[in-house]
Amino acid sequence: MRLKVTPNVSARYWAAIMLASICGTNLGDIIPDVLKLAPAKGLIVLALMFAILVLVERVSAKGSEAFYWIAILLVRAAATNIADYSIDHAHLTYFDVVTTLVIIFTGIVMLRRRSTLEQTKGALQTDGFYWLTMLIAGTLGTVTADAIGHPFNSVRIGVPISASIATLALLLILIARARLMKFGATSYWVAVAAIRWWGTNVGDMSAFFLSLIPSAALSGFALSALLSASAIISSSATRRQLEEHS
Repeated sequence: MRLKVTPNVSARYWAAIMLASICGTNLGDIIPDVLKLAPAKGLIVLALMFAILVLVERVSAKGSEAFYWIAILLVRAAATNIADYSIDHAHLTYFDVVTTLVIIFTGIVMLRRRSTLEQTKGALQTDGFYWLTMLIAGTLGTVTADAIGHPFNSVRIGVPISASIATLALLLILIARARLMKFGATSYWVAVAAIRWWGTNVGDMSAFFLSLIPSAALSGFALSALLSASAIISSSATRRQLEEHS
């Protein structure tokens, strides 16, 4: 599951993963709401798509960062389906699901903290545990967002309230992370979980106004534009450096 090309953790990365969280939320909702697939069947489809993605990346000559971001979208969509299945089909309580996920998430992050610390200092090392942790972080963020936003009489009131809390929490986490880099891997995963929480609420609000497919398309386009623009800028900077040294 290790990809040949992965992004560095920078401001660009955080902006991109925030957009991917919005888009992935909508993609996850499209599976049951538009395609009419049950969460379990949707997860099978997403798992097959992830496996095909990894195989195509393996046979590609040099790989591409695009594979990483497509994988992020698939895992994010899967997290939405797992969260929905837990609450709507398994009929578990938000408290039980959040508590269980927090315990699992904390255990994995602590277990892998030393071996994944280098992930936050350069290109990400995407082994199987990385994707498992990403899936759990996404599910935890989704259930947290729904647990705060859905108990209100109207989700159009509750979801914006949850989004506001998530925005404040995310800002505090990113500020703290910048000052406590010795907790690099731990703070990375906490920030990812917070972004999944935030992305769930923002994705839901966007779908309220635009409907699911236009919302997913808009956030997907924004993600593609950001990655393309940064690639062009990086290429131009590299070319200038080569010209200066030639």
